[in-house]
Amino acid sequence: MNSWEILVKMVKEQGVEMVFGLGDSYLNMLAEEAGLLAVNVRHESAAPFMAMAYSRLSGNIGICSASAGPGTANLVPGVLEAYSGCSPLVIPCHSAAISTSGRGEFQECDQVALMEPITKWSAQIPKAELLPWYFKRSITLALNGVPGPVYLDLPHDVMGAGPLEANPADQGVESSSPEYPENFTRVEQQRIAADPTSVEQVFSALIKAEHPVVIFGNGAVLSRAFEESRQFVEEFELPFLTTPGGRGLISEDHPLALGLSGRYRTEPARNYYQKADLLITVGSKNEAFQTGYWQHYPERASFIQLDINPEAVGRNWQPDLALIGDVKTVMQQLLNQLNSQEKSREQQQQSEIKEKRAELRKELVEQKDKFQKKIFSESKTSRGLLAREIIPVANQVFGPETILVNENGSQDIWSYFYPYYQVESRLGCLPVAEQTCMGMGIVGAIAASLTCPERPVLCIAGDSAFQMYLQEMATAVQYNAGCTWLVLNNRGLGWIRAKQQRAGYSTYSTEFSFQPDLTAAAESFGCLGFKVTERDQLRPALTSALEANAEGQPVLIDCEIEYNPDMSHLDDGNWWES
Repeated sequence: MNSWEILVKMVKEQGVEMVFGLGDSYLNMLAEEAGLLAVNVRHESAAPFMAMAYSRLSGNIGICSASAGPGTANLVPGVLEAYSGCSPLVIPCHSAAISTSGRGEFQECDQVALMEPITKWSAQIPKAELLPWYFKRSITLALNGVPGPVYLDLPHDVMGAGPLEANPADQGVESSSPEYPENFTRVEQQRIAADPTSVEQVFSALIKAEHPVVIFGNGAVLSRAFEESRQFVEEFELPFLTTPGGRGLISEDHPLALGLSGRYRTEPARNYYQKADLLITVGSKNEAFQTGYWQHYPERASFIQLDINPEAVGRNWQPDLALIGDVKTVMQQLLNQLNSQEKSREQQQQSEIKEKRAELRKELVEQKDKFQKKIFSESKTSRGLLAREIIPVANQVFGPETILVNENGSQDIWSYFYPYYQVESRLGCLPVAEQTCMGMGIVGAIAASLTCPERPVLCIAGDSAFQMYLQEMATAVQYNAGCTWLVLNNRGLGWIRAKQQRAGYSTYSTEFSFQPDLTAAAESFGCLGFKVTERDQLRPALTSALEANAEGQPVLIDCEIEYNPDMSHLDDGNWWES
């Protein structure tokens, strides 16, 4: 068994079911023989995005790899996105030989330095016998603490050429190969509990607050704190928002749900949130978009911050109390505190407060109902299709079990925006991270369909993002990935064009004077394609797409929309300047 075969076997032992990369990756070449699905993409840059989608939905690490030099360099945008989104990836890549370093070896590149700023750990394996240790260490670092990507550099004269190797000695490879570690076991995430004294202090603050609000972030989903978070808000009667990364934690049709925080905050959410006397953020970095550029702080509120990373405490807003630990574990600690028999006096106090909060809850539900009626009764004054009317229809047709795969672009001011799109199922949303690299959603939808083939998968995207990765339609067809891309086609770069118009500049640089026929392109790749130009064409196209997806056929729906950059519903006065 050579070094690459040992690596593949350890990947499988970790419980990983599929790996992503171009077909020239040694890992991908050997994966099928080991019983793994090798998803061979058309461009390396798609691989990290797919690995991110797989990791989020499976709860395991994502694995992607590439060949030396430009192949590895092509992974950089996706690895940057994974680092921003705390996505646990392990990225083992082939590299030029150490023995000829500095002499101009073919595709020689300092790949360790290339990856160092955008990974938790970037390391080169110096000897083949150390491969098991390095790989296991990579998984441990990727999964634990603040999750994130790890890069492993595998030099040719250490690891060999794997499936292309005829005679290791002829290739200048070490004669000794590592032994497979028979005691190799799957690495699990270690869950850290919060300090009990801090838990008691937070519990005390919780039961005294009359107008509390919670914001759940990406960390709560990464922790898999689904049931604990639901019980937490229900037991304490806590209205809650999520960041884009927190969607899919608790259903947005929950009576206590207020939609998204920050830029995508709704009118009822703002009215309740700004009056809060206690703000709790759970697993959120509290970055610009999630906080309205840090302006969305309730004036009279105390602040509790729950995060796994002690260095994140006070990074943006200074908390009155902090809980350091794994979200799932700390949520359970708070629930245990509530159920403790020693807390009878506090429970009585909690009962009184809950009565007051129940009144607020009733008022909140009425405000939400009123807001939804207002939203969905908006008159269709335009002659052309608008994004805000397309997205609710897609939400209705695809149904509550759908995985919404977000994409960057001006369409996100509607697809991110509850209640235009309402995420109701667990893990019902694959978000882009703070870097918002265009194209992540396009290819993430393919991996989502392969990971969860029993669920509908819908990616709502703009035409610009779609064209960055349209070649991966071939990958979707090759692997029978039944997903739908709903492209809102405004023939240009919508976000930037709106800013140009706002500033009084010409928009020639952000308008596409030529646009390919996306439907014809989709059909040439083997997808099913629909062009929608009228309102009455939309629902039938979506219904047909859902039926085709169930048979493993990917579908593109090209909706020609009226360019109407009405962003008055955004609750963020600084977006124009961002």
